[in-house]
Amino acid sequence: MTTVRVLVDAVGQYNSGDIVTDAPDGLVDIAKKEIRNAATGQLLAEIVDGNGAVDGAPSERELQLESELERSKAREAELLEQIDILQSDGELKELKATAKELKIPGYTKMDVDELKQAIGAAGGGADGK
Repeated sequence: MTTVRVLVDAVGQYNSGDIVTDAPDGLVDIAKKEIRNAATGQLLAEIVDGNGAVDGAPSERELQLESELERSKAREAELLEQIDILQSDGELKELKATAKELKIPGYTKMDVDELKQAIGAAGGGADGK
C-alpha cells in the first residue's frame, strides 16, 4: 500500500494537497519517476509514509531537530562533567579540612583518594571523614 501526496491540481482525478492512500500504479509511477509539469517544472506528486515524510528521507525540520538534539546532548555531557568537578571540589575541601584537623602531613598536595586513605589510616572513618 503506497501513499502519495499530490502537489499540483488535476493529476488524474486528484488535486493539489490530496493524500492518496493505496494510490493507483499510475500515480505511484508519477511520484517515483519525479515527473514534473512541463510548463512550470513543478513536481506533480511525491511518495509519503504514514508520518508525511517524503520517501523515508528526513525532512528539513527533522534534520534541524536532530542537530538541536546533538547540541543538547553535548551540552548535557559538558554540564554533567562540570557537576562532577564541582562535587569533587566540595568533597576535596571537606577531606582537606578533616586532614588538617588530624594534622596529616602533605595533605594539601593529595587528591581525593589519597586523602581518604590517609584519613582512614589516621583514625578517621572508612569513608575518609
